[in-house]
Amino acid sequence: MHQIPSQLQCSKRIDYSEVNGKRILPFVFELDLETSNLDPAPGENQRFCYNVTGVGRGGYHSANLSHFVLGICDRIPENQITNITVTINGMQQTVDYGWKGNVQLILPQKPDRYAGCAGLRFEFGVNKSGGQMAFCFELTTPYPVGPNPVCLYGGGVAAEGLSICGPVCEEVGTCETAAYQPLSVSVPVTVDPFVREGEATTFCCGDPTVIREPAMIDCIDHNTCTFIITQNICVRVPVTFGANATVGEASVQCGEATGEDICTGCGTTNASSEVDAPSIREVLNQPEEINSPSAGACFNGKVTYESSALKACLGSDKKSIFNLLFD
Repeated sequence: MHQIPSQLQCSKRIDYSEVNGKRILPFVFELDLETSNLDPAPGENQRFCYNVTGVGRGGYHSANLSHFVLGICDRIPENQITNITVTINGMQQTVDYGWKGNVQLILPQKPDRYAGCAGLRFEFGVNKSGGQMAFCFELTTPYPVGPNPVCLYGGGVAAEGLSICGPVCEEVGTCETAAYQPLSVSVPVTVDPFVREGEATTFCCGDPTVIREPAMIDCIDHNTCTFIITQNICVRVPVTFGANATVGEASVQCGEATGEDICTGCGTTNASSEVDAPSIREVLNQPEEINSPSAGACFNGKVTYESSALKACLGSDKKSIFNLLFD
């Protein structure tokens, strides 16, 4: 495979079957990059190879191809075009290049009267339903690659308007630019905390202590006896803390678009510095904080609050309330 220019500013495939009309020429043209040599080495010819395929169906709506014109650079002289080959349905065709031949260079001063274009004309018929044609030509002097108009004719119908990669007189100029759009994006976040209690478990700590009731000296005059049992116990009460966060619909405030690069380094002056925030335990140990209306608002799931300690605590990390509680 020969070297291919890295950026072709043209189409490698065109499809005239997608062009609307009362009657169309349903043919696809494709540049064969495998057999072309668009960027030849010193001493090599520049070669362009194409495949043509009929993709139509029967009926009057589409027509067979009679001939076509590839609009190559009009400064290419006839003697620089060589090694022209044509194959139709796998069969090699005899090429007669020159005046009144089946391959002819048509000048802009006298374009093809049927197809309406100037360039390299190939007068070979191709069937609209599955017909295949492959053709190549070489240039002894390499030219830049760019869009070549392709004009078709057949069945009394002409088609034009699409271009494919081919030899052009001058490089296709390009211009690359960029635009920049500053904007601020805001999204409401609702935090809904929850607490779930588990089933309590009781543990006995040590042996019980049994004593008689001090007031009961004996049981002679009574029908009952009373004593006291003392047992140290420990109760495990599991409690689960957590929170669910819901993100609302984002809103955007757009700034003024500009061609100046305002994005590079835009975060260097606005980067927030890391601050050692108090843990939630430290906040809860401050009665004025936990009892404040601001703290209550926070635990009710609101995202705005004035309590500086709570704000520093809850804003310190991207952690859930459960994690913050047990840091």
